[in-house]
Amino acid sequence: MNLLQTLPWAVPGVNDAFFDLSYVLQLVTTGLANGAVYALMALSVVIVYRTTGHMNFAQGEMGTIGCLLVFSISVERGVPYWISIPAAIALSMVVGAVLQRTLVQPVERRGGMGVVLVTLGLFLIINAVDAVIWGADPVTPVTPFPSEAGDRFIILDGPPQFAIRYSTIGIWITLAVVVGLLWLLLQRTRLGLGYRAVAANPESALLVGIPKDRMLMLGWALAAGIGTLAAVLFSQKTGSLDFNLMAAVILYGLAAAALGGFDSIPGAVVGGAVVGLVESLVPAFFSFIGSELSLVMALVVIVAVLLVRPQGIFGKAKVVRV
Repeated sequence: MNLLQTLPWAVPGVNDAFFDLSYVLQLVTTGLANGAVYALMALSVVIVYRTTGHMNFAQGEMGTIGCLLVFSISVERGVPYWISIPAAIALSMVVGAVLQRTLVQPVERRGGMGVVLVTLGLFLIINAVDAVIWGADPVTPVTPFPSEAGDRFIILDGPPQFAIRYSTIGIWITLAVVVGLLWLLLQRTRLGLGYRAVAANPESALLVGIPKDRMLMLGWALAAGIGTLAAVLFSQKTGSLDFNLMAAVILYGLAAAALGGFDSIPGAVVGGAVVGLVESLVPAFFSFIGSELSLVMALVVIVAVLLVRPQGIFGKAKVVRV
């Protein structure tokens, strides 16, 4: 028996993996890699929520169709991935803007639960369209980063042994680049200033001549593009692509957004990391939970945060004067 297991804080039901440093480091790496994807998904949710006050439940499916477009452009047309991925992101942004203008905006003006129902309907419609066009059988996705077994960066040559796959490093770098570009757009451009003004106070933004409708379209376009990128990275991690690719990931993204705050971009990143680590570490250490309940844990996070701190860790509570 491991000496550490005799300590007073040892918990019954904790796996021996808790005491294997190599395994723990690998779990943390996997959790942070998944967390980066969830953070991108959460970013796409936050960008829409900040300007509309609504969540787009079809965000994952919009990312899936963008990833399938990458597959069609690269594999079926023979276009290099460094062209097909930006092209699919651009197409997804156009689709997101069009959906916002034609379906969401008319319903949003009427208030109520219309937007929620529209996004749920879009979830089902896009999922069905994906299955009809690309079929139900999984395909091998486009991999922008090296993904062979030996493609890794060795940090500790052991014991303990620890290495990080190049694809994992690529996912982290991608998240950092997206966050950096998003910060530059929102903080250093007139377009970003207009978006932030609409997010802060739509009525006042209209009074000073900021086109609210265009800013809402911008939010949906950005969210669709980031969602597509998240789907591409997630398909690389799983090594498989089908029409249900992001059906579960959107729940992890919502959990990350709820944890960090639905109106906080830094919160989306932190929330994604936390959700990814929880998903990776908890089932591995506590055998009575198991990997089958990892999705349930995301739902538990959402409910717990909404009960304890509805605005999230980094979110701001809204004060309404009556």
